[in-house]
Order: sequence, then structure tokens, then C-alpha cells
Amino acid sequence: LGLDPSLRTLLFFGLIRDYKGLDLLIDAMPLLGPGYQLVIAGESYGSFDKYEAQIAASGCADRIKVFNRYIDDDEVPRFFSAADICVLPYKSATQSGITAIALHFEVPVVATPVGGLAESIERPGIGLMTPGISAESLASTIPQLYERGLETFAANIKSVKKEMTWSVFA
Repeated sequence: LGLDPSLRTLLFFGLIRDYKGLDLLIDAMPLLGPGYQLVIAGESYGSFDKYEAQIAASGCADRIKVFNRYIDDDEVPRFFSAADICVLPYKSATQSGITAIALHFEVPVVATPVGGLAESIERPGIGLMTPGISAESLASTIPQLYERGLETFAANIKSVKKEMTWSVFA
């Protein structure tokens, strides 16, 4: 993927639509500082031009890797395995299928407080919710996962995955 292994890696994954808040995450990158890189992986519904302009103006273009295309199922592991954190900076939503993919790959999640995301992320301890829907909220919450220890969230994810097995369900 062309990533710098010395940097903390954030992943925005899935269809790129306005309500998913990619613009907020791009705006958060300069606030996070030079120790972070962002991978954007997914197909844009509509023009990607505004995001390209935003990335160019961010001062972080060298730390933002864009894969603006359909991501085949066999490529999904590559993206999630490279990520420290999956970020869901949604402006509106009910739920997100990306949460389940992050859970499968044991990648903690940072999400904005919309829809039912808090129920599936914060309550089981698989990530953190931002205090608001803004670049500043993302930039203040993302470092907290590292401060608390990614391994703590990984342990919670493993516990949740055990609870969601077929034998437990049956």
C-alpha cells in the first residue's frame, strides 16, 4: 500500500458518500500531526474532485493514500491488516457494515455519535465515540485509543467475537 510503518495508520473504508464524513477526517489530519497517515479505500459515489482538492490543501497529502475504486473481497484483508484504527466519521447513519469488518479483523473503531453506532462500538469496548461530529472531535478522540492501548481494545474485540459465535447464539 506504500505506507510508512513508523506512522500510526488510520483507515477510512467503504463507499465514499457525503454523509460518511470523509471531509471531516481529511480536515482532522493536520490537527493530528505528522505521526499519522490515512488510507482511504473505497469507491466514490459522485465526483472525488472536492476530496482531492481538500487533500492537496491539507498539507498532509504525502500522508494520505487514496484507493478510489471498488475494493475486491480478496483485497479487504490487506487494508484492514495495515490499519491501527478504522474511522467512521459519519455525519448521519443508522448503523455501519464497516464495523463488522473491523471487528472481524480485530481493528478498533473511532466513530461519530450518530445512529446506533455507540451501541455497537462503545458499549462492547471495541472503540471510542467522538464527543461531536467535527474534525476537532476526531482529532481529540483518535489519540485516546493509542493512549489507552490498542491491545485493550483488541482484547475487547476478541471477547465480543467469542460472544458472537454460532454455538453461543444457538
